[in-house]
Amino acid sequence: MRATDDRYRGEKARFELAMRMIEHEARTGTIRFWTALSDDRIRKLYTSYFKFGSTPVRRRRGRSPTQVAPLVRTPDRTLESGFVTNLLLANGLLSEEQPPGPALRHNVELGHRFCQCFETYLELVPRPALSFEWCWNLLRSVRSGEELGVLRCDTCAICYVVDLLAMPRAECPSCTLFRRPAPTVSR
Repeated sequence: MRATDDRYRGEKARFELAMRMIEHEARTGTIRFWTALSDDRIRKLYTSYFKFGSTPVRRRRGRSPTQVAPLVRTPDRTLESGFVTNLLLANGLLSEEQPPGPALRHNVELGHRFCQCFETYLELVPRPALSFEWCWNLLRSVRSGEELGVLRCDTCAICYVVDLLAMPRAECPSCTLFRRPAPTVSR
């Protein structure tokens, strides 16, 4: 028996995704959602490969965050959430139409795409405020369409996240943060 046989390919892909998510400090429930691995198997992976390493990975406990207010509390945070949302849109995890896109549960390929979006976010944002779990919360919340939605700014054309239940609706965070005074005309 070889580990490269077709019958092990799916198991190997789930294992690799779980390892990648553990490196990003994902909670057990999040890893289970994407990989269908048991809680015990996930804990054993963590103990075997990360707990006693040179730089131990911190394990977060409890449930994943579900609140949406911290994602859009300030223009800075809204801009970061919008940046992650644009990455998710570009990688096929979100869709601008309804239904929101392909099913995520136990979808290893999309799990790797989600990890890639998060890694890109970490590389491009100087001091990222969103953790892996907050990005996961953002993806779930936007896909459900109950509390968060995505709008495109008419002025600067970026997509940004809005709280659908907030009144009045928030302005584009990019235009808010980088608003420049109108040029003065000299006579």
